[in-house]
Amino acid sequence: MLTKVLFRIFMIKRTQNVLTLASTRHIKDDSLSRWEYWNQRYKKRNEAFDWLTDPYLTVQSVLPYLEETKSNDIINLLDLGTGTSRFPSELSKHLKNNSNLFCFDYVNECLHFQRSSIFQPGIRDTSNSLPRIMFVCGDAESLPFKSDTMSIIFDKGTTDSLLKDKFKGKERTHSVLSEIFRVLCTNGKLLQFTDEDPDVRISFLEESCRNLDISISYKILSNKSFEYFMYTVVKK
Repeated sequence: MLTKVLFRIFMIKRTQNVLTLASTRHIKDDSLSRWEYWNQRYKKRNEAFDWLTDPYLTVQSVLPYLEETKSNDIINLLDLGTGTSRFPSELSKHLKNNSNLFCFDYVNECLHFQRSSIFQPGIRDTSNSLPRIMFVCGDAESLPFKSDTMSIIFDKGTTDSLLKDKFKGKERTHSVLSEIFRVLCTNGKLLQFTDEDPDVRISFLEESCRNLDISISYKILSNKSFEYFMYTVVKK
C-alpha cells in the first residue's frame, strides 16, 4: 500500500459555509461500506460535508482531552476517515505547537479537499504557535503507523459505515478497532461519535476489545437537528 504523507504548518479561520448534517442510522444500503462509493462521491461532490456530527460541537467536546496533556508532551492525534468534514479545520484552531494532527482517509480526493481548504491564502496566524498537520492516504484495517504512538483517535462515522457491510461488517470493524488499539499509546483514547444507542454500541465495543484492558464511557451531544453520542474508550 502506498502511503503519501504531506507536512504543513497552519492556523485557520472558521468556515462560513452552511453546515449540513446527515445521519446514517436508517440507511440500509451497504454502499457506505465500500471504497468505490466514497471514491465516486468525492470525485462528484468534493465539497464540505459532515456526516452526523456537528464539527463545532464535536471540537468543543474533545478539547478537555487535549487540555489534559502537559504542554511539553507531544500529542499525536488521528482523525480516522477525515472525509470533507470541517472538523480538522475547526480543531486546528485550538492546537498548540506540541500537536501533530494526522488527517487519514482511503480516498485521495477528500485529502486534496482538506489540504486546499485548510491552506487558503492569507489565513495563517503567525502570532501563535502552530501545530503540524499531515495528510495520510491508507487503509484503516492496516494503519501505516507504529504501535503505541497515538494519543487520541477520532472516529466520526467510520465504524458506522463499515458496519453497513452486510457480510463482513463486524469482521472489518473488529479489524479497524484492533488497529486503533495497536497504535494508541497507554492511556490513549478512542473518541467515537455515532448515533447508535449505548446499549448497542457499548456491547459491541466490549466484544471487540474483550482481550484488552479498557474503560468505556459516553456522553450525549445534541444540536437543534438531532442528538448523538461520544464514546470514550481508554486503553489502559
